[in-house]
Amino acid sequence: MTTTPPAFASLVRDEFAPATTYLNAASYGLLPKSVVAAVTAAEEQRMRGEFDIPGVDPIIDECRAAFGRLTGFEASQVAVGSQVSQLVGLVAQSLPPGAGVLVPEHEFNSVLWPFLVRTDLNVRVVPLAELPAAIGPGIDVVAAAVVQSADGAVLDVAATMAAARAHGARVLFDVSQAIGWLPVHDTGADWIVSVGYKWLLGPKGTAFLAGTPAALDDLSPLAAGWYAGYNPWETCYDGPLRLASDARRFDVGPVWPAWIGQRRSLQLIEEVGVETIHRHDLALANRLRKGLGLPEGNSPVVSLEVSEAALDRVRAARIVGAMRAGRLRLACHLYNTEEDVDRALDALVD
Repeated sequence: MTTTPPAFASLVRDEFAPATTYLNAASYGLLPKSVVAAVTAAEEQRMRGEFDIPGVDPIIDECRAAFGRLTGFEASQVAVGSQVSQLVGLVAQSLPPGAGVLVPEHEFNSVLWPFLVRTDLNVRVVPLAELPAAIGPGIDVVAAAVVQSADGAVLDVAATMAAARAHGARVLFDVSQAIGWLPVHDTGADWIVSVGYKWLLGPKGTAFLAGTPAALDDLSPLAAGWYAGYNPWETCYDGPLRLASDARRFDVGPVWPAWIGQRRSLQLIEEVGVETIHRHDLALANRLRKGLGLPEGNSPVVSLEVSEAALDRVRAARIVGAMRAGRLRLACHLYNTEEDVDRALDALVD
């Protein structure tokens, strides 16, 4: 049985209104009602010509600080964008010709392809479980999602970091499928990237890059625009180049309503607490695994083979998951309940 504090149950009841049995956080998180209200209010202000563009800047700074608290970085070490691939591309483009890059098999292409675009890099792909052991001479960067998109498999972060440090390799972690349910504040990575619309419950259009000062210093702001200036409202015309001195030099122009909504969703995640969400999500996923006759796992994502008949029953019952790599992927998050899991089991177990 899952046990959740009364405040958690109250927040979930007040903030979420699914019309389906939604087990698909790995595709996108449900938007909390207060996030929808914040985004709607901003767009209505714009409709009336009353929207305050500079007023979004402190909201974005709050998001930087919250992301930093969740990942173990200072706000000054956090840059904002809208796509993970663009942020991974900064790392890929910083590498010298011939650099060795190690990536897991079946990695989501927003992590892999920015390196493959560089045809002068030596990109090696190995099974996820073999990643730490594969780090050795000739590997300059390890790039991997902490939680894999296709099946929810969780990387051995400690072993990966230990091997990378032993061989002088830098590490880029994508936490898009981890942050918001898995504690990731002490990974030790050189760079961390993430989107905000999955387990962080934000609108589509927000992404983060955090890094150590030394790791950030090795990057070039390839998409430098007006928002990368040390004061965007004073440096938005003419030269010379006047970039921000901190991670903001990697910023791209923000999607205004997305960041307004993201601030509220980050507040909710921190109000509940990642440790609480972690326990809740894993308990539900393991209830699902037990009902399917699968061993207990360490991920809220459950990937399974299904027959066409079972898939038809899932769809008829309005249970929302996703087909990934030929398997049904179901993902449990803070708004899910034991009843959601049991409805899925009713449809899946013949």
